[in-house]
Amino acid sequence: MRISQRTVWIFSKSYILRENSFFLNKPKFLFEGPIIFIFGFFRIVQLYFLQKSKEHNITNIPNHIVVKSAAPHMHMNYFKLFNPNDDYSKYIYIECFDKSKFTQLRRLHFWDIFFEFYLAFKEMIPVLSKLKAEQGKKNLIKQAMVSLPIFAYFTCLFRDLKNENSNIKIFSGGVHLISASAITAEIPAYWLSHGLLEQAKLNETDIKPNPSKYFIAFPEYEYIYLFSKDEQNYLIEHNVSSCIKLYNFVKIEDLKNKILIFLIDFNHLMDVQALKVTIDFFQKNNYEVVLKFHPSYKGELHLEFLDKKNIRIDESLRASASELMRIEKPKFVASWASTTLCEALRQGIAPICLCSNGEEKFEPYPYRKRSIWWHEEQDMLVKLLDDKEGNSLKNFINEISRF
Repeated sequence: MRISQRTVWIFSKSYILRENSFFLNKPKFLFEGPIIFIFGFFRIVQLYFLQKSKEHNITNIPNHIVVKSAAPHMHMNYFKLFNPNDDYSKYIYIECFDKSKFTQLRRLHFWDIFFEFYLAFKEMIPVLSKLKAEQGKKNLIKQAMVSLPIFAYFTCLFRDLKNENSNIKIFSGGVHLISASAITAEIPAYWLSHGLLEQAKLNETDIKPNPSKYFIAFPEYEYIYLFSKDEQNYLIEHNVSSCIKLYNFVKIEDLKNKILIFLIDFNHLMDVQALKVTIDFFQKNNYEVVLKFHPSYKGELHLEFLDKKNIRIDESLRASASELMRIEKPKFVASWASTTLCEALRQGIAPICLCSNGEEKFEPYPYRKRSIWWHEEQDMLVKLLDDKEGNSLKNFINEISRF
């Protein structure tokens, strides 16, 4: 089933029935429709008056438009793949969550924005009216009220930019609303995933529906770049028709007796006791321990390890996780359910997942299958460490990498 780009973004990451879908139901009157329209109209007026005069319009539009979201790392894969030398002449940023900035690029006509809003509203309201309460109708109505005017503005903005340069492409870390507006403006959109995919939702539940009965709604990206074959197969099985590519990783040679542990951003999301036991385990086996705190971590856990022998805290800011692995060359990488575990495996490093059994759930990337499960497989880990030649470790990595 093909869904219009003017509506697909609101259902992104949702499972939808291939047959007997709610899309086939007869539309009803949506009581919230007038509120959505009135709110959207005033939001358009606000965006219009935030604009500067045409004299301040950006000129010389480059071929690449990079969507910059609230998280500073979400767009960084653009530079690795398409602009490794950070050539400023190739791209411009669009800060999609800052209306004081994206409204300054070009001055758009009010009636163009309003007409695009009307078209999107006209398509969205009948679809929302077909939903039932258990299908997340209330939340989607709120999302439509806030986001429809933004969608309309960006669609007009991208059309205007394309009139200046017909070769432009849009790159984002997965801001689906902005990407759908670019596609509506007939501009190729690239989704450069900044981490492993989250599982899609069905009625706000975490289950794994049968791919033969459900597809996943995403904008019609030209290309999607992912970290793992598991994610690629997941999207293909669920009818995502974009060209799906994998990031390239090179195996790291001459690994050291070292474990690199990536911590996550909040203490309550980490099993600190498991962390301490893991550190103690590897120290007893004469391994150097390197801790890497998440860039947004605000706690004081690092104070516990500052004076511990054979523990080093890496404080580099620019190096990505995969780059740090290439620098440190550890035999093991440990973390909770994190993209770093996938990056480690693809670079020939044994990943250790510190999640408890209660945290295990269905994910497009199977952490239990693709890593050493710390709470159950320490005996196997002992055997891998006892093999001084390292053949057992290489065989194990090859085995868990297999499809």
